[in-house]
Amino acid sequence: MGSAKDLLRLVGLSPGTLTPPWRTRATDALTRHRLGLLAVVGGGGPLGYAPDFLRPEPPAFLTDIDTALHQIATTPQERIRYELAAAVNGHSWDPGSGHPAPRQLLQALDRGEDHFARLLADEMARFWHAALKPSWPAIRARLEADVTARASEIVQYGLAEALNRLAPNLEWRDGELLVHLRTDSIHRLTLDAEAVILTPSVFVDRALFCAGEPPGTPAPRTPLIVYPAAQVDCLPPAQDHPLIGAMRRKLLAELSQPRSTTELAQRLYLSPATVSYHLQILHRAGLVTRARRSRHVLYQRRGGAV
Repeated sequence: MGSAKDLLRLVGLSPGTLTPPWRTRATDALTRHRLGLLAVVGGGGPLGYAPDFLRPEPPAFLTDIDTALHQIATTPQERIRYELAAAVNGHSWDPGSGHPAPRQLLQALDRGEDHFARLLADEMARFWHAALKPSWPAIRARLEADVTARASEIVQYGLAEALNRLAPNLEWRDGELLVHLRTDSIHRLTLDAEAVILTPSVFVDRALFCAGEPPGTPAPRTPLIVYPAAQVDCLPPAQDHPLIGAMRRKLLAELSQPRSTTELAQRLYLSPATVSYHLQILHRAGLVTRARRSRHVLYQRRGGAV
């Protein structure tokens, strides 16, 4: 769901930074499905803040769409009040200037926070299916490959160096994680938490910080940093191996963990026969391993293929 939020934010704040196909697809989805409330809330308003509950705290990496939508729809009332109060009173719109909160948002809130959350979840579902679902297999493969590569960097270079490689405005220095939010300032964050979530996105070019909150915040969340996924899928260039074309690169990106032919076919929207054909070639080349588990044969990328 984070990808959808990041795409909405770009449509609202800087649509010119999107490629024409993505800009057209996103704006068409919002217009065709009449997703006005989602466009207002997810777009961030003139001052740029899009409420964090549109990006639920993930219970696992790449949470499925239905789980994420359920999280949005069941956001605690006090959390919605807290985030929207911040948005309306200066983070997204400034009531003291010529940019007050849109009437559409205020009217939706009049029906209560629970109704507001369900309505946004419904609009987010329609936006995701119209704008993101057609490209989701490729996006997911890129995100998974990025995480695999970052884990490898931690092993090879250490956590501090891996953090410094994540984004141009993210820096680990003397025990502090610095997020350069603007060119003229650094926002220093003291994270009093047991964990920090790092998540890649294909729609950001700088690190963004979400849910960094003082004590007493309603329904507090784990601090989350969004960083730009690598521009490539973190696998070797095609010319590095004559057997690796676009299709097999996608398969290798999916095989950071053991998967069956059937599962790969479902994830990549291919026929099992097509997947099996390419897997046999990759296996003979020594790029994937193969092991039987119960009634299934599971394939996994070898460490040397990354």
